[in-house]
Amino acid sequence: MDSAQDINEYTKQVLRLEHRFYQHVTIVKVDGECPYGHKEGDTFTITAMNSDGICGSLLQGIISPVVSLHYGGSLVWENNPDSFSGRCLEGGRVEVVVKRVAQQQPVMLQTPFTFKDMHGKRFPLLDQYRLMVEVRDIAVRCIWGHKIGDVFEVDPFNVGGACCLLYAQLYPYMHILLSGATPGWATENHAIRGECPDTYDRLCYKLYRVARS
Repeated sequence: MDSAQDINEYTKQVLRLEHRFYQHVTIVKVDGECPYGHKEGDTFTITAMNSDGICGSLLQGIISPVVSLHYGGSLVWENNPDSFSGRCLEGGRVEVVVKRVAQQQPVMLQTPFTFKDMHGKRFPLLDQYRLMVEVRDIAVRCIWGHKIGDVFEVDPFNVGGACCLLYAQLYPYMHILLSGATPGWATENHAIRGECPDTYDRLCYKLYRVARS
């Protein structure tokens, strides 16, 4: 791409393809009580970026097949190429059915996020610590809308307004940092740095743990 016009045309094409589909998520079973508050019959409209208020541990349990459907693929073991069943990571407590839906007019879905306080809900590490994400750099621009200098809170239940693909990348390290460990390749204790999966726009972040006051 040699000109601004080429870049703009490329961006328009990417956005058209990015917003062709959304995934309709229906909670069909809850074993006991979901600490995040999900209930049977709840529905969500998610994409590879939009979490629509779904629990982070449920999102992490279904994000890989969601991405497969979102970009036009299907799962080899499913009879219906447009749907699948999945469960959350918290012992499979919440079960969902996910269906791909084509948008008549491709538009970006971006549901405002409300953080749910998980403090005092029998998760001792969340009672002791918070996890913060700082956007350190963006090579081009973030389609989701993150800006350099943004700082927001996440945890294994709260997506925190992050793009789903970014959250999915952060998720395993949340448990590592909350547990008091640090990956061997990290350059500082209780923190990691990385890039989001968008290798064109290249958002660089820092995920770090802070003690609750």
